Amino acid sequence: MQSTLDIDLLRTFQAVVRFEQFLAAATFLNRSPSAVSLHIRRLEDITGGRLLERDNQTVTLTPLGRRFALQSAELLQMHDRMLAGYNAPSVSGKVRLGISEEYAGALLQCTLPPLSEGFPHIELEVETASSGRLHSQLQRGHMDLALVVELMDAQNTREPPLFRFGTTEPVWVAAHSYRADPDKPLPLALHGNGCPYRSVALDALTRVGRPWRTMVMSAGTSALETTICAGLVIGIIDRDRVSPQMRILSEEDGLPTLPLHELQLVKAPGSPSAAGEVLIRLIGDHFRL
Repeated sequence: MQSTLDIDLLRTFQAVVRFEQFLAAATFLNRSPSAVSLHIRRLEDITGGRLLERDNQTVTLTPLGRRFALQSAELLQMHDRMLAGYNAPSVSGKVRLGISEEYAGALLQCTLPPLSEGFPHIELEVETASSGRLHSQLQRGHMDLALVVELMDAQNTREPPLFRFGTTEPVWVAAHSYRADPDKPLPLALHGNGCPYRSVALDALTRVGRPWRTMVMSAGTSALETTICAGLVIGIIDRDRVSPQMRILSEEDGLPTLPLHELQLVKAPGSPSAAGEVLIRLIGDHFRL
């Protein structure tokens, strides 16, 4: 008898690929770790080979696993679009989505196509802003969902995030030609108030007694990165966004190490609308850090 691929098995596999841990995938799927392991074993029986290499902490894809990951992702997207086409007329309404600016392009690129194809009656409003401003907008009821950067293990009274998409690492950067003048305050390019990186960076400089001054402040990243690459200032960006025109500064340069942060999808207090539930699912299924 010919084997068939169960959609639930594919969702489990994709969750393991995303989080690189069985336990994290189990939490995301609201399943037990043993159920996740069973799903992976069933898929390996079907595909006839090992899909994942496991150790005590993480999992990595085998060559067969990489091929299967691409193909199963395409199959899931087609499956979801097909079902959405039949359900779309019953779901309508407005969803106000806030996005930390650095991730707006990536989130919208993967979310807008399935939203417009499968749910044409949902009206999406998007605002980009600092994570601090987005949190404030959520609490005041001016926004429904937000993708924000949050300090890892931060103690707060907010609701738990809907999704955790992984860690981000802020680093100090400058142009290769930049040389700090030890007799002058550090010239900084910073986001405005509400940026979590700004807060931890200035606190860290204060703790080590390093004087600084704000030379450029902008809500957008392009102005900051342009000024950094011109060799005029030091800035703070995600390690993954460091360009070839920049170099990372460290404690050897007299700058303190900055703490890890986390990218999270959070919601306003209360239950989301049906349209909000759709967008939450689409972001969870399609967005990757």
